[in-house]
Parts: sequence; structure tokens; C-alpha cells
Amino acid sequence: MIRSISAFVVLILFSTFGYSNNLDVPVFKLTAPNLEAIKKSDLQRDRDGFLYRVGVAEKVTLSSDNSGVWSTLANRNRKWELIIDYKGAESISFIFSQFKLSKNASFWVEDLNGKKVSVIFTDNDHLEDFQQNIAFCKGDYLKLNLVEEVYSNPSEIVLDRVFYNYRSTVKSSEKINESASCQVNVNCSEGDNYQDEKKGVARVYVIEGNSGGFCSGSLVNNQAKNCKPLFLTALHCGESTSNSDMKLWQFHFNYEAVNCSNPSTVGTLENNYVTGCVRLADAADGGGNTGSDFMLVQLGTLQNETSTINKLKGANFQAYWNGWDANNSVSSNGTGIHHPSGDIKKISTYTTSVYSDSYGGNVSNTHWTLSWAATQNGHGVTEGGSSGSPLFKYNNGNSRIIGTLTGGASYCSAPNDVDTYGKMSYHWASNGSTTNKKVSTYLDPQSTGLKTLDGSSNPCSLASIEQIQITNQFTVYPNPSNDVIYIKSNSADEVHITIYDVLGSEVKSCLYSDFNLIEISLSDLEKGVYQLKIEQGNSTVIRGISKF
Repeated sequence: MIRSISAFVVLILFSTFGYSNNLDVPVFKLTAPNLEAIKKSDLQRDRDGFLYRVGVAEKVTLSSDNSGVWSTLANRNRKWELIIDYKGAESISFIFSQFKLSKNASFWVEDLNGKKVSVIFTDNDHLEDFQQNIAFCKGDYLKLNLVEEVYSNPSEIVLDRVFYNYRSTVKSSEKINESASCQVNVNCSEGDNYQDEKKGVARVYVIEGNSGGFCSGSLVNNQAKNCKPLFLTALHCGESTSNSDMKLWQFHFNYEAVNCSNPSTVGTLENNYVTGCVRLADAADGGGNTGSDFMLVQLGTLQNETSTINKLKGANFQAYWNGWDANNSVSSNGTGIHHPSGDIKKISTYTTSVYSDSYGGNVSNTHWTLSWAATQNGHGVTEGGSSGSPLFKYNNGNSRIIGTLTGGASYCSAPNDVDTYGKMSYHWASNGSTTNKKVSTYLDPQSTGLKTLDGSSNPCSLASIEQIQITNQFTVYPNPSNDVIYIKSNSADEVHITIYDVLGSEVKSCLYSDFNLIEISLSDLEKGVYQLKIEQGNSTVIRGISKF
């Protein structure tokens, strides 16, 4: 329901709250939801394995044109302000259907003491379609601020939904450790053999209509080894979410304690995230009743693939593309890495064999079921928010994903109760025959038939460099490129060049004779990552190239 602005706007004096100016700032007041009913509903949702909900939204239509107040600053810049009152919320998330800032404009959220509870957004932070998700701003009485330069074009700001967050979203001294006490931090000794793998696991903030919640999942490698930012989670985390809402999902990497001890505050641990994803493939049934309950997405958008890859590979993320095993073979030793209750990253350990099972009982052998072991620093289990997290099979120093969490009954007071993971082997091609029902389409785009793959922190040749020498014989530059690439050869012999897309389909093929330097136009290709195959004499090389 769209609320009438006039029904909720009251004027308050800024100085009442310690501000130095005397400008009246309108307050948009929202009615708090019925928490008793919501928490009762959550008990059932959590038992039934639905998305671990942490917030509910109210639909609004608030813009810098129809609400708030404008003023002129001493330097003649313009400032727009609006206060949101959502009494009782532990934090507020702001969803914008339009968030297009003018050049050099700044936007932020602050509390009534003037403390910023969001980062400062600029025109460099635009998403592709100009939506935005400013999440988990601590407090229930917050002020939106927009400052524009004098003479600049006006920004376009439309607030679409305001989320009332009521659990697991304020990471202060009393909230950072909200998961159960038996959980084990990933940087305890139990995680010593998983220091690479943990870098691929992320917490997912899911937006699904007027609900928001947490799941887990992992970045995954593919046989083309082209660094494509593929991410595997559970379908039940967002089965009915819209494509538009998926552009607002946030994937938090490195959200973990720095050692085995729980931190007292979150600090900057939540700062490394990617906003948005595109659904590529999913299982037939989101609850796992008739399928293996997987969802495979691409982080970011199809158009900003290169910048997403570079962000993941950058110093702040140092992400890891986890390997996987899609063979239907039993594992007797491994771990689950996850974000229970949306908390910092935890690790659970199993030391007895998993066994083949179903989740809803309708289709056999869709899932792995297991129980967890007590370890030196606790007894890892799973909770709401762990859904979609990877189950790793450990073998001689090598760990690969064999399943994704659908649900289960383990908790700290019943640590030996079992949990159930959708099988990677069932994800592969058993949920349906179409390309969008199987992970093999994307994890084996060239149809090699191989069902195992190791993980890597750099499974491609795409680096932020101007020129790469791929052998002593060939040099390719620039890479990435937005219009043309050059291939330099040490030989003048005939060269056959073929370019394939991520699904292994040939998109360009050329034969060159007597050329040491070859120019190839990319103008007719879509933005994204491709495979470049160079054949000259007895030499054949295949490497990734990227168009941005």
C-alpha cells in the first residue's frame, strides 16, 4: 500500500535534536509492524526452511521532489533532507527504485546525533539500472541527506521501500555474536585447512518483495577457467524473487572474525560486498521436495562482468572460486562453511560418512544427509541464514563442494541431529533437461564432460593489465578491451583465430596469412568474458579475454 505523504509528515525543529541550523525538516512516520505476529511466523518459517527473514518493508513513494526539504548552504550548494521515523526498528534498509546522483553529488544516512550510519554515495556508486540498496542503517529515526553542487543538474531520488529490520542486522557488542554459542569461527583451528575455500563463501542479503533475509553461498569455478563470477546458493532463498529485486541482493565476502575469538563490534567487516546478481539456473522446486534446491547466479550484471571480476580479485576481497565434485560419491570427511543467523562466518565439521537421501521424500537421492562432530573449539551446527552454504569434501589437502544446504534439525542443544544438502551431482543435470535447470550448462560450458574441478584465486588470465604474453610466441593486448584486441606473433606463419562465448559457442573465426600483428574488432560482441583460441603451426593456446 502506498501511504499518503501528508498523513505522516510532521514538522520538527532540527535544534531539538542538537543540530546547529533552525531548518524544519519533515518527518515521514511509518507504523511499526506487528512484531508478535512476525516472530510467531518466523518460528514456523525457520522450522520449514524458508528464507531466514530479518526485516519487512513498507511500500512508499518518496522523492526529492515530493517530500523532504531543500536548503542552500553557505557555499551555495543545495541540500535535501528527510527524516524517516520507524519506531522500534533495530536498523532500517532503504530501497530506491531510482538513485541517480548528479556529478559530484553526495548522499548518506545519519542518526540524530549527526553520526553517519551509511557510507557516502556518489555518482561513482550508480548501479546499472539506477536502483540502490542502502542496507542496515542502525537506528529507528534516521535522516536522509543529499548535497548537490550549485548549477548541477538535479539528482533523481525515489525511495520505493523502507525495511523495518528487527533481528540479526545490528552488529554492535550485543549483536555481532547472534548465532548460537556452540558455533565455531572459521579462523579457529578447525578452519586451518580451509583458508582458501572460506574466501569464496559469502553472506547473501536477499530482497524478496517486502521481505528481506539472509542466506549463504559460494563463488564457484568453471571448466572454462575464465573467472566468470558464478555463485551457488539455494533456490528456497529466493524462489519467487523478481529479477528486479535480485539486482539489489548483496553478497558480503570476508565477513568473519580475524581469529578464533568473537569480535566485539563489526567495524569494517561488512564493507566488502557485491550488489546485484542475475539468475542463470535453478532447481525444479525451491523447498527441495522434488529437486535438489539449487540456484546458480552471476554476481553483478552481465554487462559489468569485468569490473565485478576485478573487484573480486582485488586486494579488499581476494576472493576464491571454489572447486566442486559432481560425482555421486560418498564423503567421510569435510566441513560446511556458512553464516548462521547472518552472523560472521562459521565452520562445521563432519568426520563420518554422508549418506544419500531426499529432503521432502518425493524424489530419492537428491540430497546428502550428515551429522556434525564435536571439535576443539565447539560443535558446529547450522541455523537459519546457513541455507545455500557449501558442503566441502576434504581429500588429501583438496576440498571441493559436493552440496548446498537445504535444511535440517541440528542446533546447539541437539548437535547430533542431521542436516541435509542438495547434491552437486543432482544439481549437475537431474533437475530438468533445459539449460536453466542444470549447473552443467555453466560449470562445463565447453562440454568437456569433466565432473570435478579444483578451486582457484585466479582461474583466468584476466588481469588489470594492458598487455599479456600468453606464450613466448604470442602476445595479446589490451586485455580487457572495449573495442579491439591485437595479437602479436613471433612467426609470420598462417594463424587461425577463434573466439568462443562462455557457453562454448563459436562467435568469431578468422584465418590470417603472413601477418606478425593481427587486429581483431570486438565491436560486434556483447560485453563479457570470452575464450580466445590461437592456432599456428603445431602451437595452440586458449586464454580468456574480456570486453567491457
